[in-house]
Amino acid sequence: MAHFYDCTSEPKFEKDVTTPAQARKNNYKTYPSVTTVLGIIKDDFLDSIYKPRMMVDLARKHPDLVWQDIETLVYGTREHPVTGDTIGSSEFGTSVHKCIEDMVNDKWLNLGSGYDEPSRASFVRQPNPYEPWAEPFIEWIYESGTKPMACEHIIGSHTIKTAGSIDFMGYDEDDKLFLADYKCRTNCKGKAKTYPKDCEQLAIESFMVMKEYKLDYLPRCITVCVDCDTTKHYHREWTPEEMKKGIENFKYACKLYWNKRMKK
Repeated sequence: MAHFYDCTSEPKFEKDVTTPAQARKNNYKTYPSVTTVLGIIKDDFLDSIYKPRMMVDLARKHPDLVWQDIETLVYGTREHPVTGDTIGSSEFGTSVHKCIEDMVNDKWLNLGSGYDEPSRASFVRQPNPYEPWAEPFIEWIYESGTKPMACEHIIGSHTIKTAGSIDFMGYDEDDKLFLADYKCRTNCKGKAKTYPKDCEQLAIESFMVMKEYKLDYLPRCITVCVDCDTTKHYHREWTPEEMKKGIENFKYACKLYWNKRMKK
């Protein structure tokens, strides 16, 4: 499903706008999300072979499901940590994201005190069944001396005509801003399982942050790979060269998206 943001003033997610036609009708400053733009870049295997094959197989196994529900199962299923029910990987990933966000907010951002070691021991919160998958990131924040700045920070650009939500923004030990994005994946085999789109997504968001905050540097970007099977986290920091290429690729993709989808 495509996602769009109304960028007339501060970027705002438009949950009821799901197509380019609806975006055009909404207003001329309704922009496609970063991930929606990247969706226009198709993978020869995933999009042409794997996805069609999986949808056919799943439709045969679940003849009562509508195609939208079939599509959510294409990229795998997970077991709910409490009920044991089978859920889509996307639902599992969304729940892990929300758990990390809540834990960061509760331990730092909602306190208004920034990096506060005593809060680690003193704060009591309701248990969340997805905490085992979230806790490694919280531990990493403490161990690395990171100062959290924001979770799910929405950033947009009128120049590029896109917007997106950044999973995590924080300051490192050198007081430099950096971005992190969580990806829940399987079969990590002891290392971060990443793809070029991971870099392209983070790199363009970093570029927009640099412009919005008038920084004299491009914030570092880290993909945090959450192993769904083991709950372990693996980090990949993208190099400046990879980020430069990612920014260029995204800009080309965004121009193509607007030419093909957003113009009447």
